[in-house]
Amino acid sequence: MRQDAMSDATGVVESMRRVLGPRGRRAARHAVDALAGPWLGSIRRVRTDRPYVAVTFDDGPDGKWTPQVLDVLTDRACHATFFMLLYNARAHPELVRRVVAEGHEVALHGADHRSLVHVSRQAVRARLESAASELAAIAGAPVKLFRPPFGAQTVRSYLGVRDAGLDCVVWDMDSLDWRGGNEQEVADSVSTQATEGAIVLAHDGRAGIDEGCGLNAPFDRARMTELLIGGLAGRGLHNITVSHLLTIGNAHRTVWFSHCTGRRT
Repeated sequence: MRQDAMSDATGVVESMRRVLGPRGRRAARHAVDALAGPWLGSIRRVRTDRPYVAVTFDDGPDGKWTPQVLDVLTDRACHATFFMLLYNARAHPELVRRVVAEGHEVALHGADHRSLVHVSRQAVRARLESAASELAAIAGAPVKLFRPPFGAQTVRSYLGVRDAGLDCVVWDMDSLDWRGGNEQEVADSVSTQATEGAIVLAHDGRAGIDEGCGLNAPFDRARMTELLIGGLAGRGLHNITVSHLLTIGNAHRTVWFSHCTGRRT
């Protein structure tokens, strides 16, 4: 696909979002996902009637919060997928290895947290192949999944991700924990609404201000994780990795293209 055609496709998606109301956007998304999802779709959730969800953690590993989040997951006897930034993995290789040793999944969030939307398809492939290879070497485990920083993605960058041999995972529910706030309220906003097969966005670390993420409000990520996992368990939902979730249902792929970097992921 030519670069100008890919830019046009992304522009059409963003124009539709602006013009349509919420109901119209839902109807249009269902139609677009049905037609283009198998070829251009990112994994948003999993279709299953079994009582499992995947709470995922971005931006780590973090020297303060990742060990505490791992302790909570161990206490709750559940597993998660950690979308890691390579520079944090380099700084904390022992945490990367602990994630794997305790049965969790290591995935890639980028070499750093800079958006890839203005990067060529070939450069995206080169960057992610190198980052995934290095992260896998640190982890001692394969890296197969990728989540774009900020959730920002174009057709061009998506194709670069797939060229790198990675599958793109976005999310069905955003905990909005990056905004800070009350841990109980943040946890309840997800645990009371999640359904079977949901993929939830949360954070065990933080990216830098120089990467467009802004200031980080005080927030106890371990406490929120404990409340979230407990709330889900209270509704009969158990947390597993994204890859495990994909084995018990069918991936719901959504056409997810936006230049927006206003949200923290």
